[in-house]
Amino acid sequence: MKLVKSLLIVALTLVSIGVSAQNKTNAYYGMALPMGDTKDYINPASFRGGNIEFEKLVNPSVGVGFLVGWNTFYEAMDRDTYPIENGAITSKQYRYLNAIPIQATGKYYFASDDAVIRPFVGLAAGTYYMERRVDNGLFSTSDKGWTWSLAPKAGILVPFNYRTSLAISLDYSTSFKSSDLPQQNWLGINVGFSWDY
Repeated sequence: MKLVKSLLIVALTLVSIGVSAQNKTNAYYGMALPMGDTKDYINPASFRGGNIEFEKLVNPSVGVGFLVGWNTFYEAMDRDTYPIENGAITSKQYRYLNAIPIQATGKYYFASDDAVIRPFVGLAAGTYYMERRVDNGLFSTSDKGWTWSLAPKAGILVPFNYRTSLAISLDYSTSFKSSDLPQQNWLGINVGFSWDY
């Protein structure tokens, strides 16, 4: 809990930098392609996710902010015999992974806000609250916990007018191994809107 409080304090401090700076809110619908350890656990792409980011431009090219979101992965496995604690069970197996990021963000914009397209690169860093659950018939097991995370990203803003833009980005999320959970990785594909105020 101390980790979450510390991250919130850092993120709010970053957002409050620069009284005259421009503010942005970015809201994304998120799809995700499992990679690495996540793909070994759940193979199908996820179409259930999203995030919202509050950002302050400290100058026309640099933004800092705070992001929260949610991604969920799901796979129904074939009927088979699966090991469980103290034995095995023959059943269908259902696998779930829920990930909630709480991250500080930084971005660099390559074009001014009056450009036709504004490409950007960035990095989100912070924590994920993760839950992995496996259901075998009446038996269910889960692992939960907090992990450190990094997510480099790249994308574009396509302005509709001086306040609203279409936002498209890719990010590669990594939540590092903890005592409770293995490392998780996925490629995020995000589509949404960005509002300046």
